[in-house]
Amino acid sequence: YRNRTNPFSPLLVTSAQHAEGKTTTAAFLAATIARYHSARVVIADMDLHRPRQHEVFGIPKAEGPGVGEILSGQARAADAIVPTRFENLFVVPAGKRVASPSSLFENVRVRRFFDDLRALSDVVVVDSPPLIPVSDTMLLSVEAAAVLLVLMAGQTPREVVVRAKALLEDVNARLLGVVVNNADEVLPYYYDYKYYGYR
Repeated sequence: YRNRTNPFSPLLVTSAQHAEGKTTTAAFLAATIARYHSARVVIADMDLHRPRQHEVFGIPKAEGPGVGEILSGQARAADAIVPTRFENLFVVPAGKRVASPSSLFENVRVRRFFDDLRALSDVVVVDSPPLIPVSDTMLLSVEAAAVLLVLMAGQTPREVVVRAKALLEDVNARLLGVVVNNADEVLPYYYDYKYYGYR
């Protein structure tokens, strides 16, 4: 992980729809890499519709510039990186409310932003909007090195998952894998270890 040419960075974390746990997954993934790989990790909150990383890490929303200001040319990435209470883990909050986030996600701007973050860290994790409601993630995934899709077991309909995968394929995004949340609650009882007498 301690390599600024990391083939998986920036790693974009998204979901098919809202409330599937992508923000939590992105935060835990970033924190895990920072702790167990002693890597400098920056998590960028690029869900400008419903930003939450500042809440997860207890960062005042109005304090300092964020992704919106960087992409609009009002600030530099280096000035927006905020340390968290976790060693080696930093956040670039979403910044001030933007009327039309998609208008900021122009390829050259996003590429420059990602390049800046990669130069300032070992690993970049991107919390992006869900795929189905808005086009933002399709724009971002073009510039991301890889994409992680988060789903909620028992909640995300199969056709929605298929549609989300198709959207990523349409822009030739590199789908690294899928994280399934809530699996323990919806798997049939015969998949439960307790059924086999294991503890």
